Amino acid sequence: MEHPSAKRTDLSNHLSELYSIFRQTILLILAISLLWSYSSDSLMTSWLDTLPLGNHSLDLSIYSPFDWLEMKWAISILLSILTVMPLLSIRLQRFASPGLMPRERSWFTMVLIFSTFVLPMITILLWWMGFPTLVEAALAADNLEGVGSRYDAASIFGLAIGVSWIIVCIILSTVTLSLARLLGMVDDGHTRLRNRVLAILGGALILSLPSEFEGLRIILAFCSMAIADRISSSLPAAALGSRYFEVKNLQSGVNPIRLGIVDCGCEGACPRVPLGGVPVGVASPSCEALCLNPHEQEALADLVSQHSITNLLVTGCDSGPIPSELKRSLQSVSCTIEGLGWLDEPRAESDEWKRSSLTHSTQIRIGTTLD
Repeated sequence: MEHPSAKRTDLSNHLSELYSIFRQTILLILAISLLWSYSSDSLMTSWLDTLPLGNHSLDLSIYSPFDWLEMKWAISILLSILTVMPLLSIRLQRFASPGLMPRERSWFTMVLIFSTFVLPMITILLWWMGFPTLVEAALAADNLEGVGSRYDAASIFGLAIGVSWIIVCIILSTVTLSLARLLGMVDDGHTRLRNRVLAILGGALILSLPSEFEGLRIILAFCSMAIADRISSSLPAAALGSRYFEVKNLQSGVNPIRLGIVDCGCEGACPRVPLGGVPVGVASPSCEALCLNPHEQEALADLVSQHSITNLLVTGCDSGPIPSELKRSLQSVSCTIEGLGWLDEPRAESDEWKRSSLTHSTQIRIGTTLD
């Protein structure tokens, strides 16, 4: 249950590393976009040849050279993002894996694989198979006898680019929300950055979708936000309510005291720790039923090992029902576990009493150790 290879990393350093990954990825996307721009014209021409428009030289027109230039760079950026996604996924996997539990690691790997390979393949199939079929159906439905047709090449590309851009935005937003959830940035079951990320996603789509999507931008933006939110919220929540805790030495010296207070709900039977009830510098993991949930037991043992916690206090019971395997794991890292017995205490219905109980228990552990 202990993670011998786990390294203790400050949250600010962790976020700095994540920022560095995204910054380097953006620079790489810009550089690769320049390379793709040299071949984008030939790719665009090859794609137009797959469209069932009959005599291409007569049917296709470019009404604005600037629109064609805009489409060229849009294609280059899109191809650059698809090119960089595998490398970004590998770096994000290496970044997040050391701090994840096995099922969380499996879930995140599945999201990255799907975002990196499945969705780009869907995009490519749409370009080379879906859109030609759609154009053919549109021509059949809009065929007027005696009326000639000309087609704006830039508008056709605008439709394809818009659909692809929606897919890319959903991928990036899903991965961002998933990382925030994996980092423990969750309040009341919702990701802390959820509203901001979804607002950025919706705003980016509304502002950047081509004019061909006029009238559908808001609907498409809300649908994309719902998809990204739904996928990311399916991530298993952190076993202890959060993934990072600030733990300080309550008493320095040869044998420092590092305390953790486990807010165990005992399957809803025990009152929860009130807001602000845990003293500063004390870890405050929360559990639904520590004695019954193996994932919570593994996460708690990992927390004790990473933060060198010396004393654990469980709010609900007297620590008697705690599994012996967990107790042995804690003893192996010189951590004692005790219970406050709130489950059988009538006064535990009062938040003020619970705050006093936590403060008093903390002071007793410090004083006992000093004695």
